[in-house]
Parts: sequence; structure tokens; C-alpha cells
Amino acid sequence: MKIIKTGMILMVVLFIAGLSSCDLFVSFFGTTIDERVDSFRDDVDDAQLSQDYSDLYTHFHSDTIDRDLMKNDPNGDTGYWSDLPFYHDTGDNISTYSVSGTSVSGSMESPNSFTMEMKKEGLNYMIYHIDIDGAPIVRKIE
Repeated sequence: MKIIKTGMILMVVLFIAGLSSCDLFVSFFGTTIDERVDSFRDDVDDAQLSQDYSDLYTHFHSDTIDRDLMKNDPNGDTGYWSDLPFYHDTGDNISTYSVSGTSVSGSMESPNSFTMEMKKEGLNYMIYHIDIDGAPIVRKIE
């Protein structure tokens, strides 16, 4: 009987420890960095086809400087989305990337390279800053 209780306690401790580890907990209840980048890439592809940019701002952290501009340009009318390299109809979308800590670096389908800084908002990782070829495109609040 004592072995069963000890085993049950050990299972509960291991379960709680597993949930408290960031990656496991986030993957069940939040958005990981990889999931955010993949979702952003897919939404950019959809936006390029439909010319509907209304959901793209939802990938960005609330501490991003231009988040209000993003939100208020759902059709690209103000030029915010159409002026950024990610949003052109020229195949400039993300082709490959790698994650190191909270930084993402990679290349786009054209010769451009990019880096993204990610930041948690609640349980979700959000895009906080983007550089393309070393130039800031989407900036964080300093």
C-alpha cells in the first residue's frame, strides 16, 4: 500500500513538473514561437491573395510601436501593409527560419534575410520586432 501511495505521489509530482516547464505548458495552452511564425507566414500568404490584412496585426505584441497602424489598415488603404517587404505580391514571404531563445532568423523567398524578436503576452509568444536585411521594419517600444 505504501508503494502505491509513493508511486501516485511521484506521478503527480512529475505531471505538475511537466506542466510547469515552459515549452510543454505553452504548447498545450499557448502559442509557441514556431507556431507564431508559421501562422504569421500562412496569414501573410492569405492576405496577399485576398488583399485582406485585417488579421495580421493579431500576430504582434501590444508593445509594438505600429500595432495601431496595422490594425487600422485592414485593406492596405493607408499603405502600411503594402509598404512592407513581407506583404508584397512578389514572393517575399518567409521561406526558412530557425529559433534561438526568443529570436528568429531566416530568409525570405527573395534574397532578403530577416530577424524577429519574440515576446510573451500571456501564454502566447508574439512578434515584437522585425528587421529585414538589418533595417528595422516593425519596431518595439523601447
